[in-house]
Amino acid sequence: MIAFKWLARGAVAPFTGVQWLRGGFVSAPAGGAEGSGVHACRIAHLPWWIDAELWRVELEGAVIERETQLEARRTRLLDQVTAWNADAFAQACTGRAAAFAAGSATPELVEYAALAGKSEAATAAYIAAVAAVAARGTETAFAEERTWQANWLASALDLRET
Repeated sequence: MIAFKWLARGAVAPFTGVQWLRGGFVSAPAGGAEGSGVHACRIAHLPWWIDAELWRVELEGAVIERETQLEARRTRLLDQVTAWNADAFAQACTGRAAAFAAGSATPELVEYAALAGKSEAATAAYIAAVAAVAARGTETAFAEERTWQANWLASALDLRET
């Protein structure tokens, strides 16, 4: 299965510090507990895990789909998505937060928009999702905004799932 993986600069896993090598497999520890596999993303999961580099990966073996990620026993890097532009994504999310503020002009939403404008991509995306909840007043607004973000990423980066 082909999916995606966010990594810190230099293809380093943000939580484990493992440096990934293009073409080389990273394996989960043998006999590891549930949730201790190697994680990756579908397009819909991408806004939850934003980092410096986005890679296409191949997941090998059984794949468990969780709410915001995939898990497999082995995964390898295929190629980097070089079109990823964190600043452009942060600006898009800031624009969304500003649109929510313009539609309501409550101090809370104005503050969210200002805060998003000063934030890096992952934080701006989260703030936009929180602003969506504040603007729409529905429990589904957060997920709807994350869906908008995933669609933006798919379009801007020309991502496809296989």
